[in-house]
Amino acid sequence: MVIEVKNIRRSFRSPKKTEGWKGAFELLLHPKYKEHEALKGINFTLEAGSFNGLIGANGAGKTTLLKILSGLIPPSSGEARVLGYDPFKRSLPFRKQIALVMGQKAQLWWDLPALDAFDLLKAIYEIPDRQYQERLTHLSELLDVKTHLHTQIRRLSLGERMKMELIGAIIHWPRVIFLDEPTIGLDVLAAHKLREFLKIFNAKEKATVILTSHNMDDIEKLCSRVLILRSGELIFDGCPDGLTRKGEVSLRIRLLENPTRSVLASATGLPENAIQETSPNPDETKVIHFNIKQDQIVSVLQALMKQFQVIDMGIEELSLETVIQRLYEGDSTKP
Repeated sequence: MVIEVKNIRRSFRSPKKTEGWKGAFELLLHPKYKEHEALKGINFTLEAGSFNGLIGANGAGKTTLLKILSGLIPPSSGEARVLGYDPFKRSLPFRKQIALVMGQKAQLWWDLPALDAFDLLKAIYEIPDRQYQERLTHLSELLDVKTHLHTQIRRLSLGERMKMELIGAIIHWPRVIFLDEPTIGLDVLAAHKLREFLKIFNAKEKATVILTSHNMDDIEKLCSRVLILRSGELIFDGCPDGLTRKGEVSLRIRLLENPTRSVLASATGLPENAIQETSPNPDETKVIHFNIKQDQIVSVLQALMKQFQVIDMGIEELSLETVIQRLYEGDSTKP
């Protein structure tokens, strides 16, 4: 196994402060602290060449886990092994085989042209000249940034800058790549090109990838395995297809009226978390999605038509985003 995580826990301690001057003095003279457990006994293993999605709501522990696996912070307890190494020891052989890309943080030197930044990385990683030129040509062509290599990083668009960050992160051909929100802030076209590149690189080079993202397109189009964190606990580990419940669909309804979720729940006998509302246009009534079993369609429609006027309806497959949202909200029923 390329990555092994055994009962990893990580806690953070932060000072407690009450309001006012008295609280400030108490904090200075007699500080009190509170503990926050970001990870609570995480266990999993990842195989070489796998493309894995790590998802969860904000504060679920995703970035903390990536920082532990890349060696930026140690676990409070438990053990992590990446390529056989203890990540936090940050040995040179280990660092030469991993890459960490954080979509919200720049890692290249902003005042340098991209090519100069890559030349520096070539020296740091001791990449032979011929390999370096072949890789740079290959990556810049795949990501369509060859014409921007001589441009200062700070003068590039967000999408172009993210592509340069990715080239800088993998120019040494790492065996394990950690991607933290790589498509955040990118437009649809830039995000699509980045996803296509990652898919090709994973398939050709057999690098093991862990991707965190709130964009379900990233997860659905790239990942063959999904790990879901909720409040520091691993609540799902498996194929994305395994998240959707067998025989479950989304019944899409638009009513002439605009009833609340509680009224709809009362009318249909469904729990409120099985009902989602969207407003595609301020001038139109809400579109309502009922996440139900196929054999419930008729009874739900009959219940709705007794109290409301249905003006549009349809049946759709349950989206991965809907299933993930239900897990975030604490639905305890197993997928």
